[in-house]
Amino acid sequence: MKKTWMAIFAFIFGLSTAFAQQELAGSEKMDPVKRADRFTKKMTTELNLDAAQQDRIKGINLDRFKQLAEARSTFGQDKSTLRSKVKEINDNYFSTVKGVLNADQFAKFQEMKEEMKEKAMARRQSKK
Repeated sequence: MKKTWMAIFAFIFGLSTAFAQQELAGSEKMDPVKRADRFTKKMTTELNLDAAQQDRIKGINLDRFKQLAEARSTFGQDKSTLRSKVKEINDNYFSTVKGVLNADQFAKFQEMKEEMKEKAMARRQSKK
């Protein structure tokens, strides 16, 4: 009887782990359009963007996420080239965004960027 319960417990634990991994993998593989929409919504609420800024930022975000996806598919195996290409894409992105936002919004955007960087570092540390 004890072995039966242990087997049932192990089976249920295994299923829950498998479903959790599938959900996690699915959330990481969002297409560029969905990523751009999600990030634009976040920027709109955090930075109080007006309608014109929101439209311009959405286009800029979409362009950035498409470029990043293309760079990952092209240079996925060559980490140093990928890193330099991502840096180039991000540098262009931040300079373009700076032209759309006012000074207060850009300062808040810089804070947002630092918070996202800290969260990413924390996620990487927890995976190790």
